[in-house]
Amino acid sequence: MDSLLDKRKCIIKSALDLVQEHGFHGCPVSMVAKNAGVASGTIYTYFENKDALIIGIYEYVVEEIKKYVSERDDNLSPFKDRFYTYWKSLTDFYELNPSIHGFYDQFLKSPFNSEDLQKKPNAWHDYANSFFEDGIKLGEIKELNPIVLSILVNTNVNSIVGIKKNFKKKLARNNMSLDEISHLIWDGIKAK
Repeated sequence: MDSLLDKRKCIIKSALDLVQEHGFHGCPVSMVAKNAGVASGTIYTYFENKDALIIGIYEYVVEEIKKYVSERDDNLSPFKDRFYTYWKSLTDFYELNPSIHGFYDQFLKSPFNSEDLQKKPNAWHDYANSFFEDGIKLGEIKELNPIVLSILVNTNVNSIVGIKKNFKKKLARNNMSLDEISHLIWDGIKAK
């Protein structure tokens, strides 16, 4: 059983790297199989077709993001500290996993992110929404829709990671740190 899960994960990781490099349409199943070191038919043992593979990658990605961020959250800490930990954890995760960051960003803007898929449970979105609900219940952040708060924070982190990657030299040349953005967001959502 573990070897089946390992092979599935190997296929997903291989596809993640290729999607990052070539986009969804630029990496046929045969390329994924070759990169993963498996026969093309093996892919179909785990995924019905290429679309199912893309959705499978997405499901893997949201689980990985949720796991990384939630494992670093200490719900006994003051919520302000938790917010900054959330921000840093999400940033660190994307920076440590550029293929996941690239895939997730591309996926959310693609037709694969259908209305039907958006109606299904999503571990990362559920966690993020409950995180901000906690802050509201504790009276630490404004009583706004937790989904809106999640979108505000997560899209800013996503953008900052992209900017840091694409404008690394310019940021260094101008001695710019983007850390103050997290403080601006916190100041905008805090209750007091």
